[in-house]
Amino acid sequence: MTPRIRRLVPPSVGAIALVAMLTGGGPPAAAAESTIGTDGYVHVSPMGTVLGADPYYPKDGNGGYDVGDYNLAIEYLPSSTSIRAKATITATATQDLSRFNLDLCGLSVYSVKVDGVGATHARVGDHELVVTPRTMLAAGAAFTVEIVYGGSPRPLGTARGLVGWQRGYESAVAVGMPRSAMTWFPVNNTEVDKATLHVALTVPNGWQAVSNGTRVSDTPISGYRHTVTWAEETAVAPSAVMAAMGRRWQVDTATLPDGRSVYNAYATWALDKRALGNKLPEVIEFLSGVLGDYPQSAAGGMFLDRPATTHPAQTRPVYGVYAGMSDLVYATAYQWWGDGVTTKMWKDTQLTESFARYAVWLWDAEKNGVDLDQRYLDQVTAAKADARFWAPKLTDPGARAEYTPTAKGVLMVHALRKTVGDELFFQMYSGFPAINQQSNQGWYDFGLYAEAVAERDLSGFFGAWWNGTVIPADEFLFPGEGR
Repeated sequence: MTPRIRRLVPPSVGAIALVAMLTGGGPPAAAAESTIGTDGYVHVSPMGTVLGADPYYPKDGNGGYDVGDYNLAIEYLPSSTSIRAKATITATATQDLSRFNLDLCGLSVYSVKVDGVGATHARVGDHELVVTPRTMLAAGAAFTVEIVYGGSPRPLGTARGLVGWQRGYESAVAVGMPRSAMTWFPVNNTEVDKATLHVALTVPNGWQAVSNGTRVSDTPISGYRHTVTWAEETAVAPSAVMAAMGRRWQVDTATLPDGRSVYNAYATWALDKRALGNKLPEVIEFLSGVLGDYPQSAAGGMFLDRPATTHPAQTRPVYGVYAGMSDLVYATAYQWWGDGVTTKMWKDTQLTESFARYAVWLWDAEKNGVDLDQRYLDQVTAAKADARFWAPKLTDPGARAEYTPTAKGVLMVHALRKTVGDELFFQMYSGFPAINQQSNQGWYDFGLYAEAVAERDLSGFFGAWWNGTVIPADEFLFPGEGR
């Protein structure tokens, strides 16, 4: 049979109160009395427990301040594949601050100013930009950092291939997880420091330039260049930032029924992807019926004419030449589960990945008549004897293996649905991102929320699926109607 999709059910008052208590009010102030911002963002629980730096990328992110906005002016020079750039960063000190760090890979830094006054800067390690203001920044003070920089950006290697700034034939694209932004602008590279984004991309005439959010202007600046400015007024995590530019690209614009803008950009040899891009309003309508109102300021996609892993950047996912309907549904669902509610540390990646990818199953059931219980049974049967499939913990798969257990994670989501039943499951599925929009949560937080919604102990299920390293026992593998 085709499981029926339940429409949005508001989360219970108790569950809202519980998660509101857990969420806290944003990046915590550094616990230490030092006036030097930490190299590596130190996570602190809402209860005050120091959790430490991200165990996978302990030097990513920095403490001592909270970024409010990135304003980037970048000129791309195709002949030398280099950039000339200026980043203006507005932030608030969360402690008395005599020195702080930003993350920037490669590239040359020519000058740094803090509140308009020249500041000392130094490069440390492979991506630390250390800034020492002329005078101390007081806790709670708003300040502005201006950084003039440039050079030829280079991508970073990950288990899934290269991420960050990548050059192509008459094009450049900057995108990827978990460490993309630092390859092309100075950033506080932690997921918990979301900020608004304004990007002005200057390219030769005949080139298009795309970033997150809404296109503000396209201004000629000389006989052979123009500047395209984009604004994302909804705070975005560093991993969800993108920029792309290319010669002879085309950008289609449309409007959703609620008035929000859609921008679909197509690389030179990707115009055949228009049929896929044009399905986006239908996908948003479908997912809005499951997850609630679309949570982002705009929508669209960047369709490349070369192979690439689908990257669900906020408002503007990036698709490779082989992308299909499943990629479109997944990346759109990620606007709720990933860009809306974002994980705290990279070990939590599978929380949002699993629930975003389960949307593809729901689409297949609704649009293609797929029997999801049978799909689940077939996939469990195929993987039953494969110890490597079950070995990674969903809650901690390991550094550079964040995406390895994604198929296991999707099975977990369906098993949870069968455990609690459709009504409670869809309340969890829509409610958790709804009450945590633009915030950060992890497995522990979702576990508390799920138990509050279900009003029952789910620790056995969590232990078997989330933390287990072997195939779950039958009571958790085939719960409820699926047994």
